[in-house]
Amino acid sequence: MIPSSHDTCMPPADWMSALDDARLLHTLTLPGSHDTCAYTVDDGLVRTQRAPLDAQLAHGVRLLDIRCRHVRDAFDIHHGGIALGMTFDDVLATCARFLEAHPRECIVMSVKDEWPAHACTRSFDATFDAHRARHPRLRWHAGGTLPTLGDVRGAIVLLRRFRSSRPLGIDLTAWPDNATFTIDHPDGAFVIQDEYRVPVAASIGWKWRAIDTLLTDLPSPDSGRWAINFCSGTGMGANPSVVAHGDSRVRGIHARLAERLREQPGPYGTMLLDFCDDDDWALVRALIACNDHVPAPGAWRKTFRC
Repeated sequence: MIPSSHDTCMPPADWMSALDDARLLHTLTLPGSHDTCAYTVDDGLVRTQRAPLDAQLAHGVRLLDIRCRHVRDAFDIHHGGIALGMTFDDVLATCARFLEAHPRECIVMSVKDEWPAHACTRSFDATFDAHRARHPRLRWHAGGTLPTLGDVRGAIVLLRRFRSSRPLGIDLTAWPDNATFTIDHPDGAFVIQDEYRVPVAASIGWKWRAIDTLLTDLPSPDSGRWAINFCSGTGMGANPSVVAHGDSRVRGIHARLAERLREQPGPYGTMLLDFCDDDDWALVRALIACNDHVPAPGAWRKTFRC
């Protein structure tokens, strides 16, 4: 457990409702889940979560990392080449139910073209549109600008990791493999740490340094730059659970992040976690509480303290 004086009074399903509409979404500390739907399989190299999607949303996770394989003009949810037994329609239906019940929240959704297409007659973006049309109750922020929270309450903000024939969502297709990098657009900029290769447990310290470096150099709220930090990693000698939890010789990422959150409670940007329900969602709760430390410029400070 992370002892904290910043525990939220707001139920985690509604934590965004306490924040001012004027807050820029990219300046919030957002808990996210890496490979959000990889909870349906028991393979140690594939599984990155235990909690299902609806539970993640109910406990405050607000960035979803959705990986789609284009198969027969539909999207199956994958982790690499492994099918997870879900469809994109399943994901969208769960999100629609959540946002209908919690209309002052929003969901940021990264959608990635994860694996080579099979037996398709149309483009990935055309199938994305077809899925979206089947869920007309869902509202999307599909523009390229970095919005305020008030602009996107009750909506999904699309981070696009697939090619599109037209402007669609916030374009992150220039994402390199296993790197810390920047992406710059006229309407918004990103700095992203996704150095996921952790060959053995002894490399966890290297992964932590990549995370901590971005936290130390976090862009200022007025920079117009969104910081996204992946706490996940994997390798043949260190599966996602080992990277998150460590072993008898090496502390895992979760323990290191918990210590940093105790000592330096925010802001943290967007943090994507594996096994985000660990210790009764302690890291998610601590990240949510970090939003108490970043009032909007000139705005009345909304507090999470009881």
